[in-house]
Amino acid sequence: MNNVPQKPKRIWQIVLVGSLVVNFILIGFGVGIASNIRRAPDGPPPAVFGSVYLRALSRESRRELGQEMREVRKGHAEKHGRNSLNNYGYDQAIAILTTTPLDGQALRDVMVEQEQVSSEHLSQARDLLLSHLLRMSQEDRHEYAEEIKKILHRRDH
Repeated sequence: MNNVPQKPKRIWQIVLVGSLVVNFILIGFGVGIASNIRRAPDGPPPAVFGSVYLRALSRESRRELGQEMREVRKGHAEKHGRNSLNNYGYDQAIAILTTTPLDGQALRDVMVEQEQVSSEHLSQARDLLLSHLLRMSQEDRHEYAEEIKKILHRRDH
């Protein structure tokens, strides 16, 4: 008996190399298309509404606001019972999703509550930002406004 392994036929090597070449061409084509897609000039800012305001702040201001937000978040989590121990309230949604039959109203109630908590959190963040901006000098506010203009201008180009 001949136990010597046979070498793969040359045709399979050619097919493999050809397949790799085609895959690389398709990947390159996809990356090229993705990098050239642009948002319409009248599209939304580069990120969510509040992030433009935050990105326009100086590094020091972002740090200061971040510290204030962490303090607010601690009280916020305690008030609503949302923390890492209960996955910020998602444990309740997971429990509902895994029961049969699915209680759509209970899931909706959890989602509405999460939306309200999130809305409250965003409102607190907005108020902290506003308070910070009110403490700025007029010159600093003008520089801040110019930075917002730059961020919005970058989205158009």
